[in-house]
Amino acid sequence: MSITDDYFVGSSIDNSDTRAIMDFLSSAPIVNKMIVASEMGIPAITPIVEELEIKFANSKMSPLHHNGKNQNAVHRQNVGRMMKFVMSQYGYVPVDGGLSERARIPKFANSKFFSTSAIYEKKVSEKYNIEVVSVPIL
Repeated sequence: MSITDDYFVGSSIDNSDTRAIMDFLSSAPIVNKMIVASEMGIPAITPIVEELEIKFANSKMSPLHHNGKNQNAVHRQNVGRMMKFVMSQYGYVPVDGGLSERARIPKFANSKFFSTSAIYEKKVSEKYNIEVVSVPIL
């Protein structure tokens, strides 16, 4: 089973759009960026938010943009829950103290729809590990 499959076991939000978002969030390059941001003490979404918004702002069943009833806040909250699940698979948990001022997404991230995100720290054993390799170009 994949991280995506594990997340959606018994889930009420399982659809093609949420699966696409989860596949994106659980891909190795994206997880690596979230881990690096966490190690820097900034919100994990910081290095991926622009790409996330471009890809999924207007998804049909889980739009991230601010249009519509309640400005689609629940869909952005679901992204946060998905990120929390993904990060937990690598041994990261949100820092104590909830969302503080330092959890604001920096302006350089160019986020249009998200304003805060959890900051994570390595605390528990991981189920998965990221391996970064350097290979010569032939």
